[in-house]
Amino acid sequence: MTPPQQQKIYLDQEYPCPCHPQGQLQQIVLTEAFGCNRCRRIFVLQSDGLTIEELAATYPYKRRYYWNGKRLQSIRSLPTGNFWAVASWRESCALWLQCLGVIALILVVFQLYCRVTLTSPILNLVLSIAIAIVVLVVITLWLCDQG
Repeated sequence: MTPPQQQKIYLDQEYPCPCHPQGQLQQIVLTEAFGCNRCRRIFVLQSDGLTIEELAATYPYKRRYYWNGKRLQSIRSLPTGNFWAVASWRESCALWLQCLGVIALILVVFQLYCRVTLTSPILNLVLSIAIAIVVLVVITLWLCDQG
């Protein structure tokens, strides 16, 4: 989907860096890329001439930007490849173990709360499962959005 306010990006012009407030993107000589004079990030001009893409080997999402005439606007994109393939197996396991620890802690606090306020064990079980599912979904979405 192409935003209607996109303008062509020219290699011979300077643009404000989308990542550093005082940075300026300038063409890297003999390339179709821009470099920031402050944060040292590199952005490649795409073949459409309307977008630039940040070069980042470890980031699973391609950070793309378009020029609206005043500043570079971010374009949200899907991950390139499998997210879990980017992170090592050990890091993935550590993240999931931390998530399970958070869920366990929340459930223990909830169990203590239920002993004080609720008398029905079935309602206690249903609420515990519902809270665990909601926490797991929120943490999974948060992990997928990190990067």
